[in-house]
Amino acid sequence: MNSSSDFITLSRQQFRRYFQPSRLVLCVLPAPTTSGVNVITVSFNMYCSYKPTMMAVAIQNINESWHLIRDAEEFVLSVPGESMAREAMIAGFRTAIDCDKVKELGLELCPSQSVKVPGLGKALANVELSKVASIETGDHSLVVGRVLRFGVNRKSKERPLLSVGPDTRGYAVLEEKGIHRIAVVKRDK
Repeated sequence: MNSSSDFITLSRQQFRRYFQPSRLVLCVLPAPTTSGVNVITVSFNMYCSYKPTMMAVAIQNINESWHLIRDAEEFVLSVPGESMAREAMIAGFRTAIDCDKVKELGLELCPSQSVKVPGLGKALANVELSKVASIETGDHSLVVGRVLRFGVNRKSKERPLLSVGPDTRGYAVLEEKGIHRIAVVKRDK
């Protein structure tokens, strides 16, 4: 049996090594932009209910997207594949205050079936959600949505994007900026 002295205290940044990877999604929100939407990269995301099926994302309160998701009634979580790594990195750093990210990044929108918010045409999947709750959690809002539809691109063979920490063994890093690394699981040889 391990003793409590086997455990050391780490900072949040140091702890990333033990708590990653996390799956990345691109949250598509209604916005007053030319394209009508804003896209933000989100690494805090999860299922939070099976019946009914619900998912949650957390968006930091310093982002313009924080204001947008507070006002939104519905949104889409797009699952980006490896061909969208550059766009995912930029969408996580740019703000909707400065630009229309959809236009700047050349993102193709596709109609959703259950919500008015479009999905992303190059995504592996687009999850259509109706917002049911928003909880302030320190410097983020945790937003819960009821899944209305899982739209999956059956033709895509790409791997989903992950946010990885400093230990990148087993991952192919596709984009890197500061402490942020976007990767995919390495393929077996």
